[in-house]
Amino acid sequence: MTGDAIDLDKAKLDPASVFHTPNDVLRAAGLSIEDKKAILIRWEEDAEALLRATEEGMPPEDNRNPAELLRAVHLALESL
Repeated sequence: MTGDAIDLDKAKLDPASVFHTPNDVLRAAGLSIEDKKAILIRWEEDAEALLRATEEGMPPEDNRNPAELLRAVHLALESL
């Protein structure tokens, strides 16, 4: 995420394209709690899909660990 204004629609559709980590969502200024929650819930759905794909033998191309990502998203959601 850069210092530019956040593209909220893009963040809600593909959080990883706007934020580097779930904690970046929490630190983002100008987002309501509801917006942050919506973004994190979408990221949770994406991480769960990535985890299922990995379990089926289709690991992510960028070597991300989907279980660690899912844990980070859950921790961020809990902190809201």
